[in-house]
Amino acid sequence: MKNIIITRKIQVYVNEPDKELKKNFIHTIYQWRDLVRKGANIIIAHKFTQDNIREFVYLKDEIKEKFYVKDILQEKKGMSEQNTTYRILSDVMKGHVPADIYSCLNQLIVNTYKETRKDLYTGKKSISSYKNNIPIPFSAKAVANIHWIEESKKFNFVLFGIPFSVALGRDHSNNKVIIERCIDDNNPYKICSSSLQIDDKKKKMFLYLTISFPQENVELDKDKSIFARLDIETPIIAFIENKQIKIGTKDEYLHRRLQIQGAIRRCQINSKYNVGGKGRKRKMQKLDEWHNVEKNYINTKIHQYSRMLIDLAVKNRCGNLILKDTPRDNEIKENEFLLRNWTYYGLINKIKYKCAKYGVNLILHAQRVTPRDPYNVQ
Repeated sequence: MKNIIITRKIQVYVNEPDKELKKNFIHTIYQWRDLVRKGANIIIAHKFTQDNIREFVYLKDEIKEKFYVKDILQEKKGMSEQNTTYRILSDVMKGHVPADIYSCLNQLIVNTYKETRKDLYTGKKSISSYKNNIPIPFSAKAVANIHWIEESKKFNFVLFGIPFSVALGRDHSNNKVIIERCIDDNNPYKICSSSLQIDDKKKKMFLYLTISFPQENVELDKDKSIFARLDIETPIIAFIENKQIKIGTKDEYLHRRLQIQGAIRRCQINSKYNVGGKGRKRKMQKLDEWHNVEKNYINTKIHQYSRMLIDLAVKNRCGNLILKDTPRDNEIKENEFLLRNWTYYGLINKIKYKCAKYGVNLILHAQRVTPRDPYNVQ
């Protein structure tokens, strides 16, 4: 049984009563973030240079041969391709950043470069450039002493000697239950390599907690399928055993979203009357809040719709979900306004994750259709 890996974004803050010490801790985290950004850009620059050193016409041939990494690796001089950039990071960060951070950073950036290398040389992507929003990566062993404080209703933990507390808030995502499972030795939930991000705009810190857990054991019939399509009038239409089931409606989804969009337009018009003081940031503060409201509403609705679809598949023991993920061409031409307000890509991603969680086989753009298929998904 394979494991499912998810990432939860949880707000955290430095839990230190001494104001001076707390200030030093926060300053240290910002220093780490700046060095991580610098290190990530160094790795990308070196990886690209290693691949293209022989294209540098202004270098002498003996210099190219000396620095051609593939030849060095073939000579077995005790160095791997990933180790070349690790040594550079070690020279830059050693003594300033915990070794666990730049070790995880090197592995993360090198793997990302390898995955995108083909797209880079075919013109589909450009070389990555990392900015201040880059998360600070660390391994699972760096998170220590996670425990629940009953009096304050929060989790405390230590990261590289810095005490943190978790701000759960209303906890609609059940993060408390997930963390409890992670710290229970008898539970299969395990913390994996995670990261800490500083949001300069909100002046907050977020923990991207990565968790691994086994696929839920659900008895499914691998020969039984549920058919579904994403529609213009209805977010999801499912077909099972010659029955049509609609999930969500156009009016129910659009009513609230159009209200929010109307509020955004009014806010844009009236923003010129807002007090400046700190320039654009102060004037656009309320507008940014409304954009977040719309984003959160969309995310909530597509979670609900995808959950209802997968629950339907599990309830009927369907081992396969055949999904047509785009509406018909004539529907697109007639309903361009509605199409702009749907969120097909996000909905498909949520469906993929939930299918993996329960072991449902997801088939997109199915080419072969069984005779019993009530809807032609080709």
